Amino acid sequence: MKLTPSYLVTKLFPAKQLLIRQHGEVKVVEMSTTKQCMFALGVLTCIGALASFGAYNFWQQTQLQHTSGDVLAENEQLKHELQQARLAQDELIVKLGHLEQRQQLTQSVLATLPASLMPEQGLPFEATDVSDSNIDTRVARLTQGHDNTFTLLDQVIAKREQALSEAIARAGLPQTVMDELLEKSEQAIAQGGPLELILDDQQTDTSMDVVDRLLTLNQLETMLAQVPHVLPAADYYISSSFGLRKDPMNGRRAMHKGVDLAAWRNTEIFAPAEGTVVRAGRNGGYGRFIEIEHANGFSTRFGHLNEIKVKRGDTVTKGQVIALMGSTGRSTATHLHYEVLHNNKHINPVKITKALTDVFKEQRYTE
Repeated sequence: MKLTPSYLVTKLFPAKQLLIRQHGEVKVVEMSTTKQCMFALGVLTCIGALASFGAYNFWQQTQLQHTSGDVLAENEQLKHELQQARLAQDELIVKLGHLEQRQQLTQSVLATLPASLMPEQGLPFEATDVSDSNIDTRVARLTQGHDNTFTLLDQVIAKREQALSEAIARAGLPQTVMDELLEKSEQAIAQGGPLELILDDQQTDTSMDVVDRLLTLNQLETMLAQVPHVLPAADYYISSSFGLRKDPMNGRRAMHKGVDLAAWRNTEIFAPAEGTVVRAGRNGGYGRFIEIEHANGFSTRFGHLNEIKVKRGDTVTKGQVIALMGSTGRSTATHLHYEVLHNNKHINPVKITKALTDVFKEQRYTE
């Protein structure tokens, strides 16, 4: 016998009769092969549907778990990126704070520069273009610009220090006078004001060294400006220089401890620097005589005056008229005998005038 599909179906689902008793009656239900096949197919379909639904549900849950995991991973990544961004922002704020301190120091230093260090067109710095740069590049360029500024300042301060040292030597003053002037400048006389400290915790050693040297230079220039370094008459010619000469009265070799400035009678004589009159009156061969005591161990003397316009104890300012030229005392004609002393030692007035006048005329920095 051949095993055909219809034979197998008939064999698996033979026709049957079901007897159902209900309310005392017996009913016969015919279960043909076709009905059994349809019923089995329906059952299988339901089972398949349920299996498919379960599989789909399982797949959905699996996908949801994967998606949740991806979202969590993305959230963690986002948190990490936000944390890194905050750290970068904090670091940038610190950098900008440091840079601001350096910029404030630069502004303070530039505002403190004496006129002798300032060129007519400002300090010859190259502008730093940071308009098209990112933050890190801008900070780096601005920092480099700050460092370049202080490198240049270091150079110009060194040049000015050298110029002042050479001027003091030309003036005939000992080099120790610089230390003496700086020591006296530390005496805080008639000074004050609100306390505005320089924030130096983020400054480089080079920058602070330049600041210290600039402070010293400012103190030195301030003290040197108080030195009597002008010849105290408006119109004159030098009739006798400082040093050895033949005495105008007896022709013998003698030491002339001042300089003679000749001009018309009653030519105005003025104070070469601020000071206090310690003597005013007749003084032997000086004739009518004035002595002024200036700051930092300097004093000046004026002889052969025709008229004295100050008295002992007066405070005089630079340029104030103190006397009129004459020929009193040991004198051959109208002139002013002028002396400059430092710590009671005579100095050539022409040397100190020329040296310090030249250095203070250099009010512009030159390469």
